[in-house]
Order: sequence, then C-alpha cells, then structure tokens
Amino acid sequence: MKTLFATVLALCFAAQPALADDSAGEAREPVRVMVLGAYHFANPGADLNNAKADDVLTPKRQEELATLAETLKRFQPTVVAVEARAKPPYADAGFAEFQPEDLTRERNEVVQIGYRVAHAAGIRKVYAIDEQPSEGEPDYFPYGRVQQQAEETGDAERLKIMSDFGPMMARFEEEQNIKSIPELLMFWNGDSLPDEFYWNIITIGEGEKQTGAELAAYWFMRNAKIFNKMVQVTKPGDRVILVYGSGHRAWLREMIEKTSGYELEPVLPYLQQAADALSD
Repeated sequence: MKTLFATVLALCFAAQPALADDSAGEAREPVRVMVLGAYHFANPGADLNNAKADDVLTPKRQEELATLAETLKRFQPTVVAVEARAKPPYADAGFAEFQPEDLTRERNEVVQIGYRVAHAAGIRKVYAIDEQPSEGEPDYFPYGRVQQQAEETGDAERLKIMSDFGPMMARFEEEQNIKSIPELLMFWNGDSLPDEFYWNIITIGEGEKQTGAELAAYWFMRNAKIFNKMVQVTKPGDRVILVYGSGHRAWLREMIEKTSGYELEPVLPYLQQAADALSD
C-alpha cells in the first residue's frame, strides 16, 4: 500500500510542472488577471438585488472615469475582456465600431470602463466572453424554482432573508452622493463584500429535489465557462483586465488564484490611486 501511495504521489508531482511549462520545458510567464467587479451603470434591473446608479454621463462622472482609465493603464494591460457576448473567437463587435464620442452616449460599464480602458491602452481588440444558456442548456440562475420549493417546504422566509441585500444597496445609493466612481468601485471590490448567498442557498432543498444546490452549481458553471473563454483568448505573459458584474467577482477571483499559469492582480490599489488623484 505504501509503495502504491508513493507511486501515485510521484505521478502527481511529476505532472504538475507540465501545466506551467512549455513544450521545451521552460517555465511560461503567467497570465496576470485583474478582476474589476462593477455595478451596472445603465440600471438594467436584471439582478436579484438592484442598486440605482446615478448618471455616469455627467461631466463630473466622466472626469472620474477618465482618471480611472489612466490609472488602470498603469497595469499595462494587453487584453480587456467584458461582460458581453460574441461567437468564437469572442471578439467584441461593439468595440470594433467604438468611437470616443460613444462615451458621451452609452452608459453601460462595458463601454464606460472596458472600451475606455482598451482605447486608452492602445488595445485593438476587446473580448466578449459572457456565457448565457443556449437552447437545451440549463438556466444558470433558476431562482424561481428555488423560491417555489421554499414556499412548499416552509423555507420562504429564510430564503427571503438570505436573498435580501436591500440595506447594502441603500447604503451604496447614499454613498453615490459623496463618493467618486473609483471609491464606489472599491465598495464592490472590497474583501468585506458578502458572497455567502451562493453557499447559503445550497441549504434549500428536500429529498432529491435540491433546487438550491442546483442554482449554486449552475452559477458556478456559468462562471467556469466565462473563465474558460478568458483562457481561450489569452496567452502566457498577457495582462488582462476583466470587467464584470460584481456578482461574478468571487468565483472568477477564486478560479484565477487556483489555476496553474494564472495570477491575480489586486484591483484595490489601482482604485485607491484613482480616488487619490481625484481628491488632490
């Protein structure tokens, strides 16, 4: 048994370098990824909890976004990827037609942060790597099914409590009156931002009908596919800015930190630098 264990362990360690080395046996430079979790500038109201964003087209907000872009450019990104959809090889058609004047018309954070940073950094192509179910694929966020089961099993109030981020949204909306966009983004990217919802919802279920576990698993699947698309559009040595809704932030960061050949670039220092520049 000891011999078998030693053999298996040796094989595991022998296989590990292959993930980070090229065919010649030389170590490959990691892909460095900055995950910028954003709130939705255009107020689409598509999330379970929605905060109302103020108008990012005002001169004050545009100045803040311009300062943010110049600060993020210091990361020297080679790739920008955003929460939009495209077919393989995932080039974002919207950025192909982008003009700086679009920043005065389009409120979406894809344009205001993603396209703006790519343009400022001289990047020619933005990648649209979002994942949504095609025909025959599962809903990645089947909250209605969970809600229905919770009502059937007497868990409706417990589900309501774990799903309610109203106070946090109200605090964010209030802080918009006194804080710059880089400071507001620090709110959505801080370590104190709660992410326990996807763990707590696993507890909703009875018998073989486990709707909470399915929702958590499907949400992981969506983010895993997003991450894989990012893998497809990057190469060793790339420096990536990934602009995504803050609800994806926790899983995407985890995948980057746990996957060989990828390293996480902390975003908070850049947001702080931008905030400091605006307060000077």
